[in-house]
Order: sequence, then C-alpha cells, then structure tokens
Amino acid sequence: MKVAVKKFKSGERYAFLLGEDGVPDFWVTHFVTQKLRMTKAATSIEQYLKDIKHLKRWEEINGRDLLEEIYNGKVPNLDDINKLKEHCSYQAKVVKDKPVSNVVDMGKFHLSKSQDKPTIGKSQYISRIAHIAEFLHFIGQERVKHKPAAEELLEALDKMKTRLKSGKPKGKSKKVSLDKSGIPDDVFDDFVEVAKPDSHYNLFKNPVVKFRNYLIVQVLYETGFRCAELLALRISDIGTDIDNPTLSVVRRHDSKDDPRLKEPTAKTLGRAVSITKELRDLLNTYIKVHRADTKVAKTHPFIFVSHKDKEGHYQSGQPLIQQTINDVFKSIKGVNPERFWAITPHSYRHYFNDQLSDQIDEERRAVRQEVKRLEQAGLHQAAKQYADENKITKQRELEIRAELNGHSSLKSGEIYLKRTARKQAQRIRQRMQSRMKHKTDEGYHGS
Repeated sequence: MKVAVKKFKSGERYAFLLGEDGVPDFWVTHFVTQKLRMTKAATSIEQYLKDIKHLKRWEEINGRDLLEEIYNGKVPNLDDINKLKEHCSYQAKVVKDKPVSNVVDMGKFHLSKSQDKPTIGKSQYISRIAHIAEFLHFIGQERVKHKPAAEELLEALDKMKTRLKSGKPKGKSKKVSLDKSGIPDDVFDDFVEVAKPDSHYNLFKNPVVKFRNYLIVQVLYETGFRCAELLALRISDIGTDIDNPTLSVVRRHDSKDDPRLKEPTAKTLGRAVSITKELRDLLNTYIKVHRADTKVAKTHPFIFVSHKDKEGHYQSGQPLIQQTINDVFKSIKGVNPERFWAITPHSYRHYFNDQLSDQIDEERRAVRQEVKRLEQAGLHQAAKQYADENKITKQRELEIRAELNGHSSLKSGEIYLKRTARKQAQRIRQRMQSRMKHKTDEGYHGS
C-alpha cells in the first residue's frame, strides 16, 4: 500500500491510498470524496490516508477486514479496540514490511520484543486515532444504513468511535521532547548573520544561492510566516506601497499555476505583514536580476526558485519545495551545531511571537506611564479615558496575535502566551539567583 497524490487539470490535488495492485482502495476513496474533499486541504487528506494505511496494516497482520465485519454485523469490541490502540501507538516503520507469503511472520513486523517498538508522540497518536475512528465510523454507517438491524449497528458504531477516542496512549514514548522555547534571541540573530551572503561562515558556494537563502531566512525572521506560506509567495504578494512595504499571505488552494505536486498552502487566514524597506528592495533585486535569469521561472509566479548549474531532480527555475528549505537550514546549523541545534524554519514563527510579546509589554508600560502622568497632573478623567482606549488586555493581545499570525481562532495564540510566561519566569529566576549570596562570597572555604 502507498499514498499517492495526483494533480487534476483543475489544479486540485487528490490523494489516493493505492493497494498492492496499484488500484485505489474503494472505501477509502469514497471516504475522501464524501467526507474530506470539500473541507480538508490535500496535505491534511494525505495525513488521513497515512493513518488509515496504518489501520490497514493492523488488519493485514491480524487477518481482519473491519469494514466487512461491520457489514456482517460485527462491530469491533473493546478487546479489538485496545489492540488497535496499541498498534496505533507504534511508529509506522515498526510495521512497514509486508510478508511475502500468506503466513504472517510476526518477526517481519518487528513485534517480537517490546523494547524494539518505538512509539509516536501523544499529539500524533491522538490525531491518528481520531482519523481512524472517523473513517471506520463514517464508512461503517455507509455500509449498514440500509440493513434491517441498522439502528442497532449505528448505535454500536457510535460506541466504537467513543471508545477509540477515549483513554490515553498505550505504552511509553521512547522519544524525548526537547524544549526549544528558551532559545535566546541572539541565537536567532546569529543564525541570520551566518546566512548573509558576505558572511565568512556561509558555506554555500553559488553567490545566487547564497543571496536566495539569505532572503529565505530573513523573510522568516521578519514575518513569522509558516514555511508553506513562504514557499507559496508570489511576486504579486509584495506590496506596492513605497513607504509601507508588506508581504501578503493569500490562500490559493489547488492552484493551476503551481507545478508542484505537493502544493504548499496557507494553513492560516490571509494577511498582509509589514517588512523592512531593505528586505523589500532585496526581494525585488532577486526577482529582477537572479530569478529573471532562469527560463522556467518565467512560466510561474512564485518568488523563490531553484538555481542549478546542471540538470538535477528538477530544472533550474522551478519553485522551491519544503525539502530545499530544510536542507538550507541544516547546512547553516552545521556551522555551529551546538549553538543552532534548536533552530528550524518554524522556530522563527515562535521567535516572531516572542518579539511581539516584548513589544506588547513595552506598549503596556508606555500606557501605564502616560496614565500616571495624567493622574499626577490632576487629569483623572482623561487618564481613565486614555487607559480604556489604549490598555492591552489579554483579549486584545490575542486579537493582535490573531491578526498578525492569521489565526481564525483566538485560542491559537494562547500557546505563545504560555511560552512568554515561561521565558519571563526564567528571567525572573536568573535575577533572583544573581542576588543570592553564597558563603564563598564571604571568604568561607570550609576551613
């Protein structure tokens, strides 16, 4: 089994789960068409299919066909559900091999020893279980809705879905979650410095590639864009206001203009984000001088393109893909792995929000100072009015974050409030420690 994506003439990317014979699975395709296609992006659907493929592997290992069983009136019981949950806690590579014969050799699935079964993280587990539960529930309903015992089976399917999604992940994760929230600001700054074309530490040889890579890092540094949003940037997304330059995120799903099979799309709402004039001018230079020097780039509107001296995986001038961005960051991190270990393209989104937190704190201090000044001048009513109009409450801060990050829900910004609180706690603790007096400071050496 494998997940495949096809691009239709309309520009739509459609994901399939193909069987060993290369034919799309009927019920999975029905699920995608009827349940997911109108509301989910192609990348989201692709993840659904990867999770359903994991379910299919469980069926294969155990000689089961859950949809056929449901059709025949046998809905997965609690024991089945617990076994499936355990299976879903394992990484896909644990069960990726397919037996050659009809006799299942459990060794081929690396399931002989508990310690040999690496598990996935909690969030991925919850997502995988939810996708599988949604698939079994929806198709199960489709298959039994006209049967005489439909009412009883539909009730059993509801119970199955609830049981699947309840409880905690089985097993313990072998992966250690490393906290990257405390990366000092100067580490982000140093990373940008290394990426500059004239940096002594820049390892890229081609001067055009050096320039392009620096712009990629600088855009992420200034805007906090997601990587997919950067990859989807078009020339027309550069604002035309000379005094107030911007870069815009525009939602364009299933674009005919995008030759990439895996189309980068905006996860959040569209928005225009301010950038420096220097970055705007550098982007225009890249487009007019270097991008224009490639033939293929003239066939599409995307800003960032490949620059190759010889034919490779894709021709020079093609819009960049995610792997290229990852490779750029990996190369820059290689300059100082110990210092840059936590830097990723997405970490600049968190950096952007940390900077936003600092700026909001400054605004709050300025408002308090002005209110205090007005009160000391005896202008109490003016002070109250000024505070009411300019005070940045938690609600207002979340609204500001939603506007700048493109969040459709204010709750999406709460994670950045927690990260900010954690950093503030660390700073306060460090100041506390700096004031502590140790006996060694007073000349005590244990003698």
